[in-house]
Amino acid sequence: MVKRTRNVRTLLHTVCIAAWGILATQGPANADTIRIGLQNLPTGLGTPFGSFNIPTGAPLSAVFDALTGIDEKGDTVPALAERWEHESPTTWVFYLRQGVTFSNGEPFDARAVVFVIETLLSGPAASTSLGTTLKRMTVTGATARASHVVSISTEKQDVLFAQYMRALRIPAPGAMAELGLDAFALAPVGTGPFAATDWGESKINMTAFTDSWRAPQESDLEFIQLSDGASRRQGVISGSIDIAFALAPDDTGPVEAAGGRMWVRNEPGVNFLAFVTVKESPLQDVRVRRALNHAVNKKRMTDIFMDGAIGPSSQIAHNMSYGYNDDLEPYTYDVDLARKLLTEAGYPDGFDFPILLVPGGPANSQDWYQQIASDLSQVGVRMEIRPSRLPNYMDYMYNGGWPSLGFAMSTYTFDPLAAYRTRSCSWQHPYHCDPTIMPLIEKALAATTPEDRKRLTRDVLRHEHFEPPGIFLWQNVSFEGLGPRVKTYWSGANTVRTEDIVLND
Repeated sequence: MVKRTRNVRTLLHTVCIAAWGILATQGPANADTIRIGLQNLPTGLGTPFGSFNIPTGAPLSAVFDALTGIDEKGDTVPALAERWEHESPTTWVFYLRQGVTFSNGEPFDARAVVFVIETLLSGPAASTSLGTTLKRMTVTGATARASHVVSISTEKQDVLFAQYMRALRIPAPGAMAELGLDAFALAPVGTGPFAATDWGESKINMTAFTDSWRAPQESDLEFIQLSDGASRRQGVISGSIDIAFALAPDDTGPVEAAGGRMWVRNEPGVNFLAFVTVKESPLQDVRVRRALNHAVNKKRMTDIFMDGAIGPSSQIAHNMSYGYNDDLEPYTYDVDLARKLLTEAGYPDGFDFPILLVPGGPANSQDWYQQIASDLSQVGVRMEIRPSRLPNYMDYMYNGGWPSLGFAMSTYTFDPLAAYRTRSCSWQHPYHCDPTIMPLIEKALAATTPEDRKRLTRDVLRHEHFEPPGIFLWQNVSFEGLGPRVKTYWSGANTVRTEDIVLND
């Protein structure tokens, strides 16, 4: 059962008091300044080529714009590009928004897009997250066809290329060329609603860029790193910050009692307990993998840990994914069926099941896996949770040698096929390899129309549902605390509209 001990409550109370003291020294927010508390700020400071996910990437999204965007339904929508055409299998043409300028006065045009593509294909930027993404997408170059028309070429066809261009943030080419990548990270310049005035490691100050094509409603914006959830919650309660990301459902009561409210955002990510099936173990039998899915009461867990904001997943894809298969139903919670399947597979008494977990992950994640272990124990499966460091995790992922039979995992993408890069036989050191799914993946990737890509992706997800590579859990949900000063606010999918935030007078 899920329990909260007196010691844990006492510790949290102590942390809250300490956090309140720290925030109190900053004083209440200025009347015209939006103050946002984040768990982490972008690791590359103001470099536009990394930290793509909200909330860590929120400061970058306030400064920069990309060619395309994603709406709350998961559809690709215009941003700096008003429209686009798939001119040939390996050529995409983007028609850019006119009348847009960077915050330093530089004009935005096709040359700016060509500059960023060329910057990412060679030199230091090629090793950034976005640089490696363009390489994986086989981008070969860009050409300015007119002042506001640019073509981007690739070696291979991908009908979802425009979706991936949501990550192509465009920096001011003159400023980046003059400063260089490292200095530019401290004084970034983009076309977004805010311009950075002081980019530090724990706090970022911004001022309104009123000539932005998405002009903001307020004059100033601050992002403050508050790594502890209690600090962020207390900041909203005390008025030291206006918006706190990555809170927990339990924070709803205190936030509302202080006159605020909780915003719930469905994120484009899915959690699951990955199985290591490439070495000899009971998990190589699909009946065992199905049994473990039936043995976990995920509905009860989402009710407890996510306040019922989301239900159990039926696939490793979220409902905003391109090709999400809404015909699939989550595995039922059925202990008797789980025992039956384990007995048929030759494990009537269960087996030892060690897993790895990096402490300090998503809110309550350790509680999640403790509850999973409790549920699995009812069918004789003895799940041992072993703490691991993130660098070790990554080493196992890239080089193999997993010392466990499972590990906590999540995907964060709008294209379900992207996650098969590491969750299939095509990975250099796979943890899970199902040869029977590979022809389906390859066929879907080779689709020549968006409609075919969607249909074939659904086929891939259907196959994986019945050949589970892990215990399907649930879609990520973000609980964002809004203080009483916040009049209007919107976030959805992987977007926070800082330009639309309005504070009460």
